[in-house]
Amino acid sequence: MWFTVGENRFYRREDRERRIPHGPRSERDLRDPFERDHGRIVHSAAFRRLQSKKQVIGTDRGDFHRTRLTHSMEVAQIARGIALSLNRRSPLLSEGGKIDISLVEAAALAHDLGHPPFGHEGERALHRCMSGEGGFEGNAQTFRILTRLEGKKGEGLNLTRALLLSVMKYPILLGKALQDPDHPQAANFPPKASVYTDDREVFHWVLDPFTVEEIRFFTETEPEVSPFLRTSRKSLECSLIDLADDIAYATHDLEDAINFRLVEVEELLGILEEAAASPTIEELRQALALTRKLHPRQRDFKYKLKQVVANLISAFVNCTDLVKQGDSTYSPRFRYRVVLPEGLKQLNRALKKTVRNRVIDSPDVQALAFKGERIVRLLFEAMMAEEKLLPENDRRSLEQAPEQRARIVCDYIAGMTDPFAERMYHRLYGSGRDL
Repeated sequence: MWFTVGENRFYRREDRERRIPHGPRSERDLRDPFERDHGRIVHSAAFRRLQSKKQVIGTDRGDFHRTRLTHSMEVAQIARGIALSLNRRSPLLSEGGKIDISLVEAAALAHDLGHPPFGHEGERALHRCMSGEGGFEGNAQTFRILTRLEGKKGEGLNLTRALLLSVMKYPILLGKALQDPDHPQAANFPPKASVYTDDREVFHWVLDPFTVEEIRFFTETEPEVSPFLRTSRKSLECSLIDLADDIAYATHDLEDAINFRLVEVEELLGILEEAAASPTIEELRQALALTRKLHPRQRDFKYKLKQVVANLISAFVNCTDLVKQGDSTYSPRFRYRVVLPEGLKQLNRALKKTVRNRVIDSPDVQALAFKGERIVRLLFEAMMAEEKLLPENDRRSLEQAPEQRARIVCDYIAGMTDPFAERMYHRLYGSGRDL
């Protein structure tokens, strides 16, 4: 029996295992393994740093819009709602087995830990800097932070196998995903991968309890359409968190954009009217009715806009489905995934497209992106040239493994917040040098 009486049968004993065995827990600690994962992530320095990393709008634009920290907290809240809804509604979940709420929330809080300063622009800059040195990718950096950089040296936060599986959005080594390193696109954009080649030992530990057939199914790649190999599947919890991330991006980030007048209410109204042409979802009808009465000059505009967003999120959360994607003998981690019905999927895409077109691709945001890319690149060049610019702990690591110089520098810069990276740049180059 791979579970004990009273345990959630959706999870095997191996799902609750940690890579580094520790001694017995205090009898006063009443938390289960996934609740302890949640605590370790919340109390990590990497989690706190998200408060000063941009989400969509830069950290210099105001003090009330979303950052990576508030975004991660909102994704965790949405993911919790989806899990609770599915546990109640889905016929695929038996009485003895449910999606674990603490696990889902913990993984959602951790899903963006690897994002470097200045978001995707910083990611591309570090990938170019790490050309020939193993590359850089935000998801792979998340895995590295959780398993190596945070907590005790060499152990990371020592999280459960199920937690690590839940943040593994692209279960492939970066080196394997980069099938054509000489392709022009490969130098500028990292492949989607959740693990660096240097961290493959932990990757193999995560997959070790599963059968050869399960691993083959989980790590299967799509037909080649680019210089990169891309995986086609993710674990149940990861699919849930990925969907929650999409919902937060399409709603909360759009709310920020409307508050900044980067997106007009009329644009949102047009999208909702098209989505509600044949309204069958009560929350969508309510969102549309509220939007029709919405005007930026209203005294309670922000409150009413938040009501619209709340109704949209409720529509998404309560209409999710759990579907089968694998053989009935597979672990529930691989057997199921979470999806949206087609109509709501199209609505989500339309909302996200509006944020991209009107905000991310706007001149102001692109100017910040250009600036951020250059800051990251110049910091990397400076620290590769002069190791004394690194913190003491990193200098000691460099003495022990001089061949890892580029990765040590990369890890340090990737952990910086946006304001810290800017301050470091000005300390090194002064305010006179053009960005």
